[in-house]
Amino acid sequence: MSQSAVTDLRLPYDPGPLTEKADRRRRMVRGRIISLVITVVILVAIYVWQRDELEGTGFIPVYAVVLGIPVVWLVVVLIRYRQTLAQLRSIGYGTAIRVGPLGIQVAGLAASWPHVGSVAITRGRFGRSPALTLRLIDGRQSQVPLDQVTVFPATLDSSVRAFSSGRQGVDLTALEN
Repeated sequence: MSQSAVTDLRLPYDPGPLTEKADRRRRMVRGRIISLVITVVILVAIYVWQRDELEGTGFIPVYAVVLGIPVVWLVVVLIRYRQTLAQLRSIGYGTAIRVGPLGIQVAGLAASWPHVGSVAITRGRFGRSPALTLRLIDGRQSQVPLDQVTVFPATLDSSVRAFSSGRQGVDLTALEN
């Protein structure tokens, strides 16, 4: 059995996690549409069945609330689904992250270890995953969302610590909550 030295950690962009997220959210949209249709059918059936009992406009606020809840959920799920599709369209190609003895590269921004200011996991905004962010000492920065690569954050941390000879590590505090 031949053994070879590990020269670097290379992580390509991987659309798999985002594709799964888009499929899951598409199913959620369908479910919310079905829920909305069922709610409308039930409300119409109640109105037709109890038309004589529903005098005046007192039932309209109740109907508006009962109908508004599934509509709001549908809008929220649609917004999140569209965000996921936009993220999927913006996914890069090639190597997303490369960590080696000479330095680190994140989303095309490469630097040797002495030029690295920090490497951290930053919180994702609404509907987005956390990202690996590389900040250089000259102020430049680059990031790759973690749902665009297949890796555990602890693997990134240990690789950065090993290849930088302990000079750097990945700040994982954004993942604590």
